Amino acid sequence: MTQVTTDKKWFDELVLELRLRQVHGNAIGDAVASARELLADTGQQAEEAFGPARSYAAGLELPTAPKHEWVKKALGPALLGLLAFLLFNQAVVPWVRSEMMLVSPAQASFLATPLVVIAFLPLYLTAAVRRIWVLVALVAICVISGLLSGIAAPTQRADAWLELDPLPWLVGSAATMIALSIVGTIRSRDTDPDEITDPSTPAAHGSGRGNRITALVGTWLFPIFALAMLGLAAALR
Repeated sequence: MTQVTTDKKWFDELVLELRLRQVHGNAIGDAVASARELLADTGQQAEEAFGPARSYAAGLELPTAPKHEWVKKALGPALLGLLAFLLFNQAVVPWVRSEMMLVSPAQASFLATPLVVIAFLPLYLTAAVRRIWVLVALVAICVISGLLSGIAAPTQRADAWLELDPLPWLVGSAATMIALSIVGTIRSRDTDPDEITDPSTPAAHGSGRGNRITALVGTWLFPIFALAMLGLAAALR
């Protein structure tokens, strides 16, 4: 039982390391299947046979996606979607109350913090995945900056840096979120989800469908949250 648990942890680490190196899913499945076959023949533990998972992954020559391809496909739309969502949140309350949208320099700085954190994600993504405290710190920074942006929002026109009509920002940000979600939905249907498949086991037809549903829900998260914020603002006006 201990060996099974230890080997499972080792294989989980191997898959993670290969994913961080942007190895294709089918190649990861082949590597995992080959390693399992060797362990079945020798009766050894994974750590004993192959060494640390990170070192073993680094020594494999497997087909990979172009460097930072995920940045172009996922990070850019996510950054734009987050910006649209933040703008929507700033505009929805003034619009519901028929007021002008007031912006201060401190508020704008706090709103920009999550965008900066995500924009530079490629620099510390590996550290965030390998060390949970790094990921927790990044999430905490984004959450705290969001809360501080609300606290720093000016209540008087004299304190505002900018005074804007909220309707164009509300409509523009909502249209941007919906457009990004539609594009993401189309891409999720037309592209291969790059699942990890083990050639030694029968393919599970339900897993691909479940992954697509999960991806679809994730694609529409910003519009869903924006709709919830609109309902909350209308209820509290």
